[in-house]
Amino acid sequence: MESTLPLAKHLSSSGIDVDLFSLLPYKNQNAFVYDFSSNPQPVGFIDKKNIAKTFGKKLLDYLSGININVFIFPDRKLQKLFFKDLYYAYKLSQKIKKGNYDLVHIIHTSPRFWFLLYFFLDKKKVVQTLHEVISHEGQTSLSSKWILKLLIKNSTPIIFHSDISRQRFVDFRNTVSNKEVKSDHLAMIRFGLFETYYCFSSDGDNKKISDTINIVNFGRIVPSKGIHFLLDAVKILQKKYPIHVTIAGRGEPYFDFKGINSYDFINRFISNEEIVSLIEESDMVVMPYTSASQSGIPMTAYAFNKPIVATNIAGLKEVIDDSKTGIIVNNLNAENLATAMETLIIDPHLKEKMSTNIKEKYSVGEFSWPFIAAETISFYKKHLNWQDEKEEKFQE
Repeated sequence: MESTLPLAKHLSSSGIDVDLFSLLPYKNQNAFVYDFSSNPQPVGFIDKKNIAKTFGKKLLDYLSGININVFIFPDRKLQKLFFKDLYYAYKLSQKIKKGNYDLVHIIHTSPRFWFLLYFFLDKKKVVQTLHEVISHEGQTSLSSKWILKLLIKNSTPIIFHSDISRQRFVDFRNTVSNKEVKSDHLAMIRFGLFETYYCFSSDGDNKKISDTINIVNFGRIVPSKGIHFLLDAVKILQKKYPIHVTIAGRGEPYFDFKGINSYDFINRFISNEEIVSLIEESDMVVMPYTSASQSGIPMTAYAFNKPIVATNIAGLKEVIDDSKTGIIVNNLNAENLATAMETLIIDPHLKEKMSTNIKEKYSVGEFSWPFIAAETISFYKKHLNWQDEKEEKFQE
């Protein structure tokens, strides 16, 4: 949702009519940007009053002009029989069909429910975004393989957000099919800053007032995030500097804090407000990942002009400019990571310059939302075979 909502907003700002359908599973009614978990809703469409109550004024103002629909689909544990999934996928697809949309852009949903929804839709009108082709661990689940094969079979136009994701799809296609997919059916279009976090910001300056150097790592906790490298680097740096490290996110810890002088470990889901506070109070965000095709963490940190220290791996190095908007670490280990982090610690002017560079980079060019919206519209038009004189109104 952090990338979908800004896209919808900027498509709308470009003069496009946008209907937004947000799909949430019954057992996890939290889409990060908006959260119904404190006021759980039944399966089906959520009424507009509950949407307005949950979103709040700032988010509603941000999304003004967009027709918002939130749909709760059955959770695997909820369903008794297959026909429940079938029924709700059919119900959702019928509402989409009644909209008589020129195009349906599917961005993300449960693989299981996606399969049924996709079955009911007109394939000629579908564009798909794939955030991930394979998992962080380098595996592709059986359900994901089914989805990829269907997209290949139907020659579905696909948008990726990184070059490595696009290449991984091409590699997968070459292993399972001899069918040629036209290169213009596969677009790499970036996503920009996660602007929706401004709706949860304190609207103030950085609240950090102590001399402590605050280092933050946040997001889902999995081994590929390399958090153990960060903690080992902190052990090196804390001998010279007053370091406080915060690890925040849900997941099973594969590390410990033995030998760390000052830390917070928030091992649960982190609210929007907490994420904003953590970033605003931080000196840097550190991402010692061992694998990634892309990540939303840079676009969250950059929304608040915070520099990033990250590993030199595909996906991250596509969005982090070394020595300009962050520092890229080659040959990941604790010593090299500590050296990179120390570069920002000892040179506050470099950190300030990086903040300025971040502001400039994401206001224009391929990472700016107006540019992204224009590229997306161009991709839509190409696959709808529109004529220039056709009225530019369609729905996402």
